[in-house]
Amino acid sequence: MGPQQPTYTDAQVEAYLSRIAYTPTAKVEDVRQRAQSDALSTLSELQRRHLAAVPWGNSGLHYSQHHTISLHPDSLYEKIVERRLDGYCMESTGIFFIVLRSLGYQVYATGGRVSYAAATEVDNGLYMAMGHMVLIVTIDGAKYMVDVGFGNNCATAPLPFQEGATATCIAPSEMRLIKDSLVECSDTTQKLWIYQTRNNPDSPWVPNFCFSEVEFLPQDFGVMNFSVSQKPTSFFVQNFVCVRMILDPTGREIIGQCIMSGKEVKQRIKGQTEVLQVLQTEEDRVKALAKYFDMHLRNSEVEGIRGLTSQIK
Repeated sequence: MGPQQPTYTDAQVEAYLSRIAYTPTAKVEDVRQRAQSDALSTLSELQRRHLAAVPWGNSGLHYSQHHTISLHPDSLYEKIVERRLDGYCMESTGIFFIVLRSLGYQVYATGGRVSYAAATEVDNGLYMAMGHMVLIVTIDGAKYMVDVGFGNNCATAPLPFQEGATATCIAPSEMRLIKDSLVECSDTTQKLWIYQTRNNPDSPWVPNFCFSEVEFLPQDFGVMNFSVSQKPTSFFVQNFVCVRMILDPTGREIIGQCIMSGKEVKQRIKGQTEVLQVLQTEEDRVKALAKYFDMHLRNSEVEGIRGLTSQIK
């Protein structure tokens, strides 16, 4: 028998459910019962609510005194639930992973490679090193890919392992999984799952990341997290970004996203983009994080960005 996998207490899960506005007074046992009777629908709602409530971002690398990211379950809980801050893939998906396990889901995590097409918009068929976390949830014998940590192109619902099955991402954009070999691999018989999106039904499919069905362990993500968060050339080290999904009034559909990147805050609703604010100073950005993302930074955290390349000067 191996070491016990981390879970959260019922009180912690209820605080998380409140954080994502799952229901006004959600009780853990009620959600567990829903997960048993209608696992896929409950999983879909949890994913949707999480994406709309927990911003995808890397504030810990820029607005902090330590400029590091911890994947410890208690650190994730304190940052995302208690402080109501953001998290990048291994943080946001990491806490979602533990919550799903705490609710009784059959779930494990694997690692993914982000494509250069997603990072640079140039589709050369190449992928970067392992740097993304993906969850695989099994429901009634069927496997689903679940992701809450891929920014503006994140899957907005569980995707079944059915090659080529197309689903709406954020209308009019679509998403799907295909299975293919990578151009750099010498053994072309080895196929990986590739998550693709397209802006609309007439647009070409763009690969975002690839992954296998091999389970990764916490120590694997520790190595990945160190590289992504500490390598000087890492996008997350050089840039500060923040993305939050937008729900329709009924809470049943993700209709857009709010994006902070560079000196702009933009809102994209059903394919139409509007600039909400141009940021002139660091004070502008800190206030915008509070206004658009409900992220309230401490003075010491705000001071942490001084001197970094990501500081607005």
